[in-house]
Amino acid sequence: MALSELRSFNPSGYEILDDEIGRGRVVIWSTAKVTPRRGDSFLIESRGRPYDAVVEELVMLKGGWSATCRVEGPAL
Repeated sequence: MALSELRSFNPSGYEILDDEIGRGRVVIWSTAKVTPRRGDSFLIESRGRPYDAVVEELVMLKGGWSATCRVEGPAL
């Protein structure tokens, strides 16, 4: 997946792939210029509930990045 191009994005610049949230995992893709680091945390919402998503793996892509995150929560 490294050096792959990103597909079209949500207008916010971030896309959360949460189909594995029940297994405690999400993927966040972004074209944002600020790149997260391993251990960084995102506050996300999925199915109307807030969660903390902690970056475990980061892949740089042409035009952005993809972060595989461990989900903790729901966040309070």
